[in-house]
Amino acid sequence: MNMGVAERAAERSVRDVRERAASEVRALVDAGLEVIARRGEPGLTVAEVLAEAGLSTRAFYRHFRSRDELVLAVYEHESERTGDRLARRVDEAPTPAAAVETWIDETLALATRAGRARRTAPLAAEGPRLQARFPDEFEAIVERQLEPLRQAITDGREDGTFPGAGPEADARAVHAVTWAAVQRILAGASVAADEQPALRRFCLAALGGPA
Repeated sequence: MNMGVAERAAERSVRDVRERAASEVRALVDAGLEVIARRGEPGLTVAEVLAEAGLSTRAFYRHFRSRDELVLAVYEHESERTGDRLARRVDEAPTPAAAVETWIDETLALATRAGRARRTAPLAAEGPRLQARFPDEFEAIVERQLEPLRQAITDGREDGTFPGAGPEADARAVHAVTWAAVQRILAGASVAADEQPALRRFCLAALGGPA
């Protein structure tokens, strides 16, 4: 059944509102990322983001209930970009062991490569508060990071590389060890030349694979 003129007008109106809202949200998140990259430290303010985006306070509160909700949106956006890169690189690895090593290397790069570290450090500092305020959303972010690693461990269990591995528990253990190293580096600790290879060896040995 064809829509009448009034129904089509209403549909256009709703579509326009949605598109405008999506555009404003993208502008706010992009501005948040830009401010974080420029600052290189936590403490982003709504005023800074609005100035960067060229939007009003009213526009902000149309979409976000608080500064923390905006920071969470920025965190999610950056995690999606990181997760896509991580999944792609892990998928390109020729073996399950190489896939685990790639996951570790790409995750450590969030702290060891200057451009990434400048964005990672302030978001990581916000992490504990965001996790406490938005536990379900934060868990979804962690799951995105875990999925490529979990799949690599599953593949290794199936082909005999990691015969005794438990993909869920072991993926979370490797994640915890690697993120502890990321946070230590972001906090300013020096990185020994053999630290990254040692972390790879430790995790592969823990999984029961080639050390």
